[in-house]
Amino acid sequence: MATGIEVVAVRRSSEDVLEHKILEPDPGLVKSLGAHHSLQSAVADLVDNSIDAGATRVLIRFEVDGGHPVALTVIDDGCGMNGLQADDAMRLGRQRDYASDSQGHFGIGLKAASFSHADTLSVSSTPNFRQYHGRRLRKSDVKRDYTCEVLDPQSFSTDLDNYLTLVEARIGTVVRWTDTLFPRRNDVDNDWIDAAKTNLRMHLGILYHRILSKRRMHIDLEVFDQDLSLAGAPESVVGIDPFDFSSTAAAGYPKTLTADVEGVPVRMRCHLVPPKSSGPQFRLYGRDGSDFQGFFIYRNDRLLQVGGWNDVIRAIPDRALARVAIDDYESLSALVGMNPEKSGITFSHELSLAVGLATSEEPSKADTVTFRDYIARAEAVLSESRRRKRARKPIVAPAKGLHEEVRKVIRSEVPIRKGEDPVEIRWRNLHPDKFLQLDRETRIIYLNQRYRQMLTGGRTGLSDAPLLKTLVFLLAEDHFTGQYWGARDKDMIDMWDSILGAAVRTEHEYRNTHGG
Repeated sequence: MATGIEVVAVRRSSEDVLEHKILEPDPGLVKSLGAHHSLQSAVADLVDNSIDAGATRVLIRFEVDGGHPVALTVIDDGCGMNGLQADDAMRLGRQRDYASDSQGHFGIGLKAASFSHADTLSVSSTPNFRQYHGRRLRKSDVKRDYTCEVLDPQSFSTDLDNYLTLVEARIGTVVRWTDTLFPRRNDVDNDWIDAAKTNLRMHLGILYHRILSKRRMHIDLEVFDQDLSLAGAPESVVGIDPFDFSSTAAAGYPKTLTADVEGVPVRMRCHLVPPKSSGPQFRLYGRDGSDFQGFFIYRNDRLLQVGGWNDVIRAIPDRALARVAIDDYESLSALVGMNPEKSGITFSHELSLAVGLATSEEPSKADTVTFRDYIARAEAVLSESRRRKRARKPIVAPAKGLHEEVRKVIRSEVPIRKGEDPVEIRWRNLHPDKFLQLDRETRIIYLNQRYRQMLTGGRTGLSDAPLLKTLVFLLAEDHFTGQYWGARDKDMIDMWDSILGAAVRTEHEYRNTHGG
């Protein structure tokens, strides 16, 4: 049907071209580099480079000067870099073909990660003993004209050798952030460093749990005091597997479902987390495990996405037990997008639809399980668990003295009695014959300060002795309900104190006698 509109195809030829210009990217673009990086994701990007270099050991060092965090150094025992490779590493968005088993993806990771937390990035490397290559980027230079400084080997070779000695290597690479953007908050700097180390150790433990469990790589964190030229004891990163549960919530699970996207099979390992789970593998990053329902997407054993449903379905509390592992990233690569921080994946519309229609491969069609069946099963298991939980006898709320992690688990596992003040646990000087004392008025359980050093191994704090305090809390909490203590309550408390007092005195004597 005629529309009255004539479409004319215009063919452009080279005759209308005066000249060709190569328009370099404005160096000011560096301002946005790493804008969405956290410290954890930035350091993980450096670890990715170490993995690609074949490293088996990585040391991450926080450096302090006058108590303030001033630098971060990452040392690995990988294959090292020659001069051309060092230039490529410092070039922004270098184009190259990444191997199928590589962690690299965009060619901007080192620069974006570094400039997100520092104004100066230095890289020194040796691919062969006595062959040294060093490069340095300053953020101010990059913003102006992207100048890269080539370092004199004599200026850094000794330091590089000393760094590599820390990972028992003679070849490898050192990445160093100076002029850092770390906070300077005087009396709380130590708290910041402790929190940063804890969060980083947890983050790396989750992302690289498969690599760590296979002993392909060992990662340590430490703090180095520049004033004292002394490093603290290194702390190893331990793998935290979000699927490491001793049982499953329902028979037949985990179950493999397959989504078909235009002839490309995408296999998903669908797990049902046991409803009473409370360990670090469920409470990832110390948060409620229900925050991490959804897809866990791996690329070469590195976790790229930690939960989330990618618009396939909604995340609601009823689906807290559903976790799905997707391993074959290469089959997904044409169907997904990944952000430069490697902290999230977006699904194409076609993939989202296909996942929602995924099914299991069963001998009988009647036994086939769909993705919707799986989600419904996860919701039903959690609902049944909640019904059982509501049948439990409520207990008093725990307060200070018990570790926050223990308090969270208590609240998640047992109903809390309403209308009653919480119960606290403290240490207090008591008679040597006594182990504990209950104070109804202040709602405090006191433990004998005399035995604190022995029972904590000398590591004291507000939330010390978590196992002992938890056992005492569970033993005594019921006696803080009601209006008063009757004769039976008092007799029970006296009995506990007598028996536990004898036990702790015996323990004390035993350790003194046997040198414990």
